[in-house]
Amino acid sequence: MKNDNDVFREFRQSIKGLEGNLHVLETSIPVEKQMEYFRYSENVRNHSKNESVTEQIAVLNSTDSNFDEKKYAMTFLAISGDIKAYRALEAYSSRPKSSLTEWASLSLLQAKIMLESEFSDERQVFISTGLGGRGNKLRFYAFFKSVGLVPFSRYQQNLIEKEIPLVIRKYEGELENITIQNNYFSLLFLVSLQIDLKEMLKEAISVCNEYGNFINTHFIITNVKIFDQEDIGKELQKE
Repeated sequence: MKNDNDVFREFRQSIKGLEGNLHVLETSIPVEKQMEYFRYSENVRNHSKNESVTEQIAVLNSTDSNFDEKKYAMTFLAISGDIKAYRALEAYSSRPKSSLTEWASLSLLQAKIMLESEFSDERQVFISTGLGGRGNKLRFYAFFKSVGLVPFSRYQQNLIEKEIPLVIRKYEGELENITIQNNYFSLLFLVSLQIDLKEMLKEAISVCNEYGNFINTHFIITNVKIFDQEDIGKELQKE
């Protein structure tokens, strides 16, 4: 079985080898929902009737349209390659959150890719993870424990809060959130597709551990989800 180093190294190498215009899904959407969307999109592409873009924009904006009708309308518009369809999806996506917000985000990105494919000879490449990203950066969640699950002192917490963001910025990453609890902490951050994640976080731990060796050097990185209390509990039991 491949270890995390192998997985992230292969991921970075595969991204580096891609040629074309990269599109990163910026919204955090569960991978299962993304797969559902693209299966549905393919089905609409293969079985859509003779509906027009104008008709489906009207369906999308009508207060009388039900959930399934709006869902179909968004997907139809996304694959139409029509600028009016894109503008309609853009306007819909700016509305307050609803049960179709994630579907709208995926539809809007697909519509953008379809349009750019239509007007550019450059290959369009879609990159998505459960946590999304921004620009040419992907979002990651990292989870760390104290050595022996010993509670962090106030001094150690201050070191984590000060030193780890500095290392992430050194690698041109963006720290979005740092949460420090009794004997563990987590990070949510954006980083370039080309950065060696393991090396960056190992350096961050090393800098802190120069002052007492209090952070466990074994940690978890994922771009699929943010840990909930159940996930955290399971990880703490592994100590």
